[in-house]
Amino acid sequence: MIRKATPADLPAIMAIINEAKATLKASGIDQWQKGYPNEAVILQDIAGGYSYVYLRDGIPAATFAFFCGEDPTYKVITEGHWLTDNPYSVIHRITIKGAFRGQGVLGEIVEWATEESLKKGYTSMRIDTHPDNKSMQRALQKAGYTYCGHILTTISDMRWAYEKVL
Repeated sequence: MIRKATPADLPAIMAIINEAKATLKASGIDQWQKGYPNEAVILQDIAGGYSYVYLRDGIPAATFAFFCGEDPTYKVITEGHWLTDNPYSVIHRITIKGAFRGQGVLGEIVEWATEESLKKGYTSMRIDTHPDNKSMQRALQKAGYTYCGHILTTISDMRWAYEKVL
């Protein structure tokens, strides 16, 4: 089940994110090692209505931000191009609790986001990840995303950008 996050979900969301930060660090990936995302970012997502929690048997198993509309970090893409100029939806900060990785959670989230996007008239979804995060890159390709090029985040970190045409 997927539902919008509330402030009461913050401890569970941060536990999932902090576990992911530790996993990335142990893998030698510097993604999310500079204090981002933090509680303030997640609370902003919650207040904006675009923070979600994926529950498996009532247990928070994943968290992500999802919204429909333009993302300023996707205005400029280098080393490639977007597949479409269509209005798009975005998934950010997708994080799956370790005990639930490899169980199809990402695919379920992408399927849900696809349905939500189409309901709202959006025909494309975009996402990005760290160039060294090979497991996420494989998962995105498996979920139907196509690598499009490089973008810069708001903190000027380079990310690999992906798009899925619905």
